Formats: sequence, structure tokens, C-alpha cells
Amino acid sequence: MNRKVTIGSLMALLLLAAIFAVPAVAEKPETIRVVAHIDRGHFKADAVKGIGGKIVYEFKLIDAVVIDIPANAVGKLAKLDGVTKVEYDHMAQVYRGGPPWLISQPTQPAQTVPWGIERVQAPTVWSITDGSSNGVIEVAVLDTGADWDHPDIAANIVWGISTIGGVVSTDPADWYDGNGHGTHVIGTIAALNNDIGVVGVAPNVEIYAIKVLDDRGSGTYTDIAIGIEQAVLGPDGVLDADGDGIVVGDPDDDAAEVISMSLGGPSDDQYLHDMIIQAYNYGVVIVAASGNEAADQPSYPAIYPEVIAVGATDSTDAIAYFSNLQPEVSAPGVDILSTYPDDTYESLSGTSMATPHVSGVVALIQAAYYNKYGKVLPVGTFDDMNTNTIRGILHVTADDLGDPGWDIYYGYGIVRADLAVQAALG
Repeated sequence: MNRKVTIGSLMALLLLAAIFAVPAVAEKPETIRVVAHIDRGHFKADAVKGIGGKIVYEFKLIDAVVIDIPANAVGKLAKLDGVTKVEYDHMAQVYRGGPPWLISQPTQPAQTVPWGIERVQAPTVWSITDGSSNGVIEVAVLDTGADWDHPDIAANIVWGISTIGGVVSTDPADWYDGNGHGTHVIGTIAALNNDIGVVGVAPNVEIYAIKVLDDRGSGTYTDIAIGIEQAVLGPDGVLDADGDGIVVGDPDDDAAEVISMSLGGPSDDQYLHDMIIQAYNYGVVIVAASGNEAADQPSYPAIYPEVIAVGATDSTDAIAYFSNLQPEVSAPGVDILSTYPDDTYESLSGTSMATPHVSGVVALIQAAYYNKYGKVLPVGTFDDMNTNTIRGILHVTADDLGDPGWDIYYGYGIVRADLAVQAALG
């Protein structure tokens, strides 16, 4: 009798469980970010929606779109009409490295000229050019944003945006620098020549602060590519407003003349390179950190032939132990004092800190040349050894400290603002 009751009770329980069982909910597929290279004449945006994808950003300067899509649908995306190639998004980071990381300074101390600014001999050319050009020469800093009301850089920041997450935003809250890295880089390029803090290489050049990295100092290749496109389009979002075929160095256009990227990563993504090629072809000088891995070659995007890769040196002109080899040129990058959020100043080290020295020197060259001739110099190539291009000028005027000519440690040498500006002006 007890056995029968037990079996009956068990069957009743199983029946109740079956009646009230809740069907298992299938897990939602992971969504990832990819870039689809497209044939614009055949690509259909609605087809992306049909496989569960969402277009986040459509590039104007290259034939590609940024898409969020379920990971299990990438194969379907690659087969859509008009899609020629699909690439995964990758991560980049700032190149701040080498202890000490931070050395606090009192808020608003009296102005000092950082050793790196003196080393590249920037102050000796300020009587000729300080980077001002009636609003023609702009340096776009693609980084962690900016402390846009810092009293030592605020006057030179003429435009700021964020591309984080593939969304272009001009809201100051979105491109504020919660990391410090971007503000530091901007200060090395363009801190004001006033009575407080520090002074930059080109203390009167205009800055575009483009936040492509988050407050942890990392970001995606897609956000960087979007940032490059935005720098070329400028605040008005128009590539060639007057239709004369000239984009860089044109007073009627607002494209950045220099793009400075103190960042990098290990991946070679075609869409990022394509965007860099477009900017280069329009005449933008692109400068990037070689990297802090002590590797035998620069990271991406510095390694691309269109980009000036920058290595780091210390105050004794020695190559920093962390600096990747085979840069194009070198610049001060150890214990560099510059602006920092909350109206402060900090000393940082890295090829990130070397890069803005070179970007600032390029700004001085272009400003001086434009003010004299009404146009800017072409970018040039890695092999240039004449004074007809920006890269040629940097090469022949650098302090050649390694083996004669280019070498794997210093590249062509440590950049010199004074000699470079003199060479540009003949």
C-alpha cells in the first residue's frame, strides 16, 4: 500500500511539473562589431536588417560600413549582394608607458618650458611662427578627448567631438577627457605661451580634439577610422566646400592639416589603412606613436607607409627602453611635463609623449610655409631626402644620432623645429 501511494505521488508530481514547466529561453546570440567593405552600387542596407544586423556608421571617404551583427550571422553578411569583404573590429590603446607614470604638479604653477620643447628647439622659431595661420592650420588629436576648459589649452581647442561607439557627438560631455592622456598630448602640441604651467611646441596652433579612446585609454579601430574621417571632413562635415579640388591648406575648407595619434594596436585592418590612405592622398600629414612594446617594428597604424612613426628618447638623447624599433623619426618621450585634467600638470612617459612633439613641429613647418607662400607643403614619403616635402624636411634636419642616415633605433634622428622651419622657408 505504501509503495502504491509513493508511486502515485511521484506520478502526480511529474504531471504537475509537465503542466507548469516554463519553456527554456534561448540565449540571444552575441552581437559583435564588424566592417563590411561594399560596392555602393549593389549594397542594400535593408538586407543587413534582414539578417539581424544594424548599420552603425557609413563611411563617406571609403566604401565601407560599420555594422553590429549577431556573431552567427557574419557568414551571411559576407554573402550579401554588394559586400566584398568583412573584417572584425579590433582594439587599440594609448602608448603611455615606463615608470614613473605620474608626477603631480601644483595647480597653475608659473610657466616652465618642458625639456622636450627645448630639445626640439621650438622656442627659437616662435619669432617666425608659433603655429598661427589665420585659422588654416589645424592639428587633429585623436585620443582620449580633452579637458576643454583647462586654462593652458582651452583657447586653442576650436572643435571637439567623440566617435566612441561609432556615434559622432559634439556634446562637450562626450569628448571630455576622463583619462588624462589626450589632454597631456594636446598640451605638448599647443599649450599656450602664457604665464602658467607649460608651453607647447606650437603654442598658437588650432586643435581639433577628437575622442576615439575611452577613459580607460583603449578603443576600437572603427572609432579611430571614423575619427580620421571626421578630421578630414572638419567641423562643417564637407570634404571640399568650395569645389576647387584642394582640401588641406585651403582657407575655404576646414580639414585638419595634421593628424596626431598617440595610440596603436597589433592588428592590420584594411579599412583603417584605407582611411589613412585617403587622408594622406588629400595631403594630411599623419603622425603616430611607434609603440611601447620594445618590439622590432612599429605597431599599427604607425607602421603604414603613409604614417610618420615616432620613437621616444630621454633627456640624454638615449632611446627609451620601451620604444619600438624602426621609427621614421624620434622625439622626447620620457618624463614629459604637460597639461592634465582638472587644470593640473603631470609628467608622463611613452612614445605617446614623443608623437606630439613631431606633430607640433609639422604644424610649425606648415604654418610658416603657408604664411609665406599661401599653400602647404606636400606630405612626402619615407625615403625623401629633400626640402620639398614635410617628411623630407624632417629627415634632413633631424639630429642624426645613430648610424649615418636612417637607422633602426633613431630613424632619421631627433626632430629639430628650428632647422625644419628654416629649411621650409629656404
